[in-house]
Amino acid sequence: METVLAIETSVAEASIALWSDGKWLFDAEFVSDRKHNSMIFDPLTEALTKLDGRSLSCVIVGSGPGSYSGTRVGIAAAQGVAIANSCPAAALGSIAATPVARSQPVTEAKTSALAIGDARRGLYYVSPITASGEAAEPELMDAEALEQRLTASPDELLFTLDDPDKLSVSDNHQQRITTTQPHARLLIDLWLQLEHARREQLFSTPLAPCYLRAPFTSKAKRGHPLLRKG
Repeated sequence: METVLAIETSVAEASIALWSDGKWLFDAEFVSDRKHNSMIFDPLTEALTKLDGRSLSCVIVGSGPGSYSGTRVGIAAAQGVAIANSCPAAALGSIAATPVARSQPVTEAKTSALAIGDARRGLYYVSPITASGEAAEPELMDAEALEQRLTASPDELLFTLDDPDKLSVSDNHQQRITTTQPHARLLIDLWLQLEHARREQLFSTPLAPCYLRAPFTSKAKRGHPLLRKG
């Protein structure tokens, strides 16, 4: 029997789901905005009570891109639950756990769905859904490059997790964009379709958020107490 818990907190409309042997034992959404660290505990506790003696096979968590704090809270919760239940944990890109991405047939020869989003500071990202159903690593580009990318693939289904009005694309492309959100239930749906070898690869990969840019850490200023000699 396989029992899987999924946590998706990369967006404000967070969710948690629990699946076991073909049945959904728990499926809940909670609007957390910037309070993922406090809002996650009640639904997570309720989900774990639904185990009712079952052993947890693994924990799956959405790695974003999305809320910086929300994604990190989800990963921390997934790590904690996995350790407490002596089971592995794996991260999947949240983009692939959306209704649009999961509904599209994907073949080796052609990408049928492309996620686009606002990467801030004048940049945007694109992330195609691959043959495995997972989301490819986001690629950053400016508005001109984004327009060219979309024009080059007129048959791709475009979707975004952001407000479409924030995307600097022409009206023709704007009409192609569907707004959608990731869900924990769809993380499990994707996970169950992955090949065994891919699952093992993900288990061996440390959980980490999908950053659109490298995390920025400012250096301590001169005279900072931590830099003073004793």
